Formats: sequence, C-alpha cells, structure tokens
Amino acid sequence: MLDRETMRRVLQEHVDAENACDRDRVLATYVEHGAEFVDVPAGRTYTDSDAIIDNYRNLWDGFPGLVRRIGRWTFGDDACVIELTLTGTHDGPYRGIAATGRKLELPIAAHFQFDPASGRIKRETAYYDTLTFRRQLGIT
Repeated sequence: MLDRETMRRVLQEHVDAENACDRDRVLATYVEHGAEFVDVPAGRTYTDSDAIIDNYRNLWDGFPGLVRRIGRWTFGDDACVIELTLTGTHDGPYRGIAATGRKLELPIAAHFQFDPASGRIKRETAYYDTLTFRRQLGIT
C-alpha cells in the first residue's frame, strides 16, 4: 500500500510536467516498463513511452497554453482519482482539427493506478465528455 503523500507528490509532479509540456518529466512519473494511458472516450490505449507522449503532444500542439488544475483528490490503497479542469485556447492543430481560436474549459476525471514497488504511475485512465469538448471548439 502506498501512502497518500507519495501519490499526491507524484500526481502533482505529473500535472506540473504536463502543464510545462515537459516530455521527460511526464515520463518520469510513469513506471519504466508497462505503463498505460487509457483515453476512454476516444477508445484508445497507449502502451509505450512514445505513444503516451504522442498523445500528450496532440494537446500540447493544439492547445499550447493549456493549463490543468486539480480540484479534488480521492485516494485508495494503490490508486488515486483526481478531478481536474483543462483550460486553454485551441491555437494549433489537434488530431486533424485546424485551430479554431476558441476557449476550452473541460472537466476531466482521471484514475491513476500506482506500482507499489516504484511509487510511480502504472496506468492512467481519463474520462471526459467529448460532446462538451466538441461544442466548446465549435465543431458540433
């Protein structure tokens, strides 16, 4: 069982690294081998470092000033769920969608399963409303 402070520290670093668009810092929060990122609404699972970073790169390119803010933490024995809000402007291409210049404010729930031995993220599972996302970008 991991203590809450370890999970909180790793997740805060993870979110800070995402906000800084820092590939190496993001990857340092995941286990070295066997990490997964699951994007539930998109139906995609990324299972290696390059694929995980490519997923982030889409957000970093499409929303260069994107900021994630954690609003709530819920802890389990080897897992934590955070509720966060992504805010930014669609100023670049995102998964084939040309920049719209529109503002985004998207609530997300993310479940993080930790590896007890390393104290790092083994699996991240993200849940969000794609209709809200598409409406805010003006593409629905």
